[in-house]
Amino acid sequence: MIVAILLMAGSGTRFGSQIPKQFHRLSGKKIYHHTLDKFLNTQLFSRIILVCAPEYIKQIQKETSFNDQVYVIAGGSNRQASSLKGLLACPSHTEIVVIHDAVRPFVSKEILQKNISLASLHKAVDTCITCSDTLVHTMDLKQIHAIPPRSQYLRGQTPQSFSYALILEAHLNAIQKNSSDDCSLVLAKDHQVFITEGSEYNIKITTELDLFLAEQIFRLQYSDTKSSLKTLKNKRYIITGGSGGIGQAIIKSLEKEGAKAIDVSRSSKSYPANLCCPSDVEKVFTDIFNDFGSVDGLINSIGFFIKKPFIRLSEQEIQEIVAANLTSVLFCCKYAQIKPQGHILNMASSSYSRGRKNYTIYASCKAAIVNFTQGLAEEYSHLYINAIAPQRTATAMRHREFPREDPSILLSTEEVAEAILNCLKSCITGSLIEVKFKPNSKDL
Repeated sequence: MIVAILLMAGSGTRFGSQIPKQFHRLSGKKIYHHTLDKFLNTQLFSRIILVCAPEYIKQIQKETSFNDQVYVIAGGSNRQASSLKGLLACPSHTEIVVIHDAVRPFVSKEILQKNISLASLHKAVDTCITCSDTLVHTMDLKQIHAIPPRSQYLRGQTPQSFSYALILEAHLNAIQKNSSDDCSLVLAKDHQVFITEGSEYNIKITTELDLFLAEQIFRLQYSDTKSSLKTLKNKRYIITGGSGGIGQAIIKSLEKEGAKAIDVSRSSKSYPANLCCPSDVEKVFTDIFNDFGSVDGLINSIGFFIKKPFIRLSEQEIQEIVAANLTSVLFCCKYAQIKPQGHILNMASSSYSRGRKNYTIYASCKAAIVNFTQGLAEEYSHLYINAIAPQRTATAMRHREFPREDPSILLSTEEVAEAILNCLKSCITGSLIEVKFKPNSKDL
């Protein structure tokens, strides 16, 4: 029997928040939930024990009641005490135990498999990565006393995996009473600990900076996320701004998959509407509900772009930019009637991250879309809600405002549509998904 112990009893004082770090949200979901899902999805473990602070037991039991593999117990006063409590909660016939920090949500199935395999052979294994920085040894934190050879030192991560009998005995007989590392207790018994390779992505979220980095890692890893759905056949999706280049590409891609694409735009033949007018938005979504009932998702690809210095924008142009790129999206999200576990995808832009000269209002609206989407994902936990931020894309709107731009460095609308369909097949929420241009090798 293989058992996992996820340690999450820490108070998170270094995070600088009243809420322990494991309960902060990463891409719309609590950090420990990401880690737990990784362990559950591997199907490698017969039991997963969550070791938490006593005051959070009821909350976590409620949040994990969906799976009877998960057990929640109270931790101790320090990491070593919490590990021991986790070990004592393991069934007596446990053979291998995998101990992991619940705030390392990017552990991979490959790392877990290697841990289990090596623990079966050697009884003790640690996950480590090489050091890229120079190591410095100091006795007093004031001056350097030695610079050891970097090649002989590794950075320890988790998981750490053991023969259950070995690690339990090491804990019960431990001389150290506040060890932050389970492997050190095994080494104290003069038992060898073998090494398996970890990953730079397998970070421990300890500070606010770590959480920021984790958001970036989450985006990078999104493209490798396996879809939970293989097809969108017979599903119904509303596409706002379907007359635009990206909107048209989305509609074609959905129809190719056998899905029903419902175009809502000024020029739509079936559902024409001025999406900048709240009463029009409410009416058209009511009409769609009367015709189809609740739909499977809403994709907001409406957008309006003017390249002009802020000082030269007229009041009407400012209002039009805000209405098309922000207000319209807000009211579409408000009035669309979507099935539980359905999707909302809001189109952002690479300009969300930094204001751009000559299109300050547009960039500001796209930044607002990202924040709105992330907040809405927390409010609407019954839906999957994400923002899509493509880099520069070859649309008629883009060509109009940047006529001299090299088309070979632009994303195609089909590439953006493909990323959107992949998102519709996934179960992620609260994420910003960046679609980046990937040059062909012949272009390099």
